Amino acid sequence: MKQPELGRRIIELRKQKGLTQEELVELCNINVRTLQRIENGEVTPRSYTIKTILSALDEDYESILLTEQQESDFILNVSKKEAKSVHTLLTIALVSGILYLISSSLEGVVDYFRFFEDELVFGMVGSVLLKVLSMVFYATMVYGFLISGKLLKNYLMKIASVLLLMACLVFYLFDIVSFFNEFLEFEVVILAEAVTWGTFGILFGISILKSHKIMRPMSFFAGGMEILASFFLLTVVLSLVGWILILPTIILEVIFLYKVSNLVKKTM
Repeated sequence: MKQPELGRRIIELRKQKGLTQEELVELCNINVRTLQRIENGEVTPRSYTIKTILSALDEDYESILLTEQQESDFILNVSKKEAKSVHTLLTIALVSGILYLISSSLEGVVDYFRFFEDELVFGMVGSVLLKVLSMVFYATMVYGFLISGKLLKNYLMKIASVLLLMACLVFYLFDIVSFFNEFLEFEVVILAEAVTWGTFGILFGISILKSHKIMRPMSFFAGGMEILASFFLLTVVLSLVGWILILPTIILEVIFLYKVSNLVKKTM
């Protein structure tokens, strides 16, 4: 493992264990100054020294090397010339995810009053504008996963992202049109949305889990939550639970995009 990546990794592991530098050197019997220089990336220690430190931190040397190789494979998929623009697109995608959290929460309020109280709390123009913004924010966030699928060589993520983009376009356009002409029953729309988002969401969650070799442990959190939320949607009768779980799911997926953007930043 190259410096200063090794130093940063040792600092991370040491802090996870709640150890000071002095406490760690006592466990692995090396000089404090030596550990400081390793953590600062000033020296490249012998493999024996690295193994001793990692052993004291309950970390396997081979797994560290494997993780580095996997990240190298990822980095090879982005040239220095492309890295800046890709990083910018991923940043826009994760910011859009944050904005979608806000707009979708307001959407829930609008839909509740619209269907159960027969009232448009933001008026016709405001309600339609909110739907348009949510569509744009969500589509931009999912586009970030389409990019991530290419970077991570995750073809299932690319396919699932395209399906979600198509579903986003169809259902949001339908929602917008329904403000002017309700040609389908509310129950039919809810059923169609729950089944579609549930099916595509499970596929999307599985695709996130498939990136665990590079994106662990975030892939397990984001992918697992996506599958759980989508499962509840797919049951239809418990779809309300699924829609509620979508909010923490989006938060985890935004963090996932942030992690991917940081990997891209390393190549810049």
